[in-house]
Amino acid sequence: MVGRINLSTITFAIAAFLFICSNTFAQKGKVDVDLRKKITQDNFNNRVDRAIHFLQTKQLNKISDTDHINIMMCLNTITFTHKENFDRRYNTSRYKQLERIAEKVKYAHNIIKVYTDWTANRGMGYYFPKLKMELYGTPNLYAMFEVSD
Repeated sequence: MVGRINLSTITFAIAAFLFICSNTFAQKGKVDVDLRKKITQDNFNNRVDRAIHFLQTKQLNKISDTDHINIMMCLNTITFTHKENFDRRYNTSRYKQLERIAEKVKYAHNIIKVYTDWTANRGMGYYFPKLKMELYGTPNLYAMFEVSD
């Protein structure tokens, strides 16, 4: 009958919703969310330059897992720190170049074709279980660098 929902349908919908939420938005495995990798500004600049180089010269599926982790951490650090904390040191041409190239190659859109096993993270970003890494959304601290001056 149209317009009537029975109790078993509601119960099923609630159970399905809870299952999806618990298996979609939570990262699996033990990840120390308070652990942020500390690096120097020079080291960060080298990592950004490496990320730019790979995104300009290689197909995404030819980039190593380690380098994808680096790319994601650099993008998260620049994007999240710049937007949330208004850290002006990430408002320079080097960092904007990485963001432009990532946008040009549609990194966020195409990386899920390389790592097809992904789930949504907080803030509508991605979590890649194989890499144990997040991209965009509201990443946990382990997914960003802590850059010292």
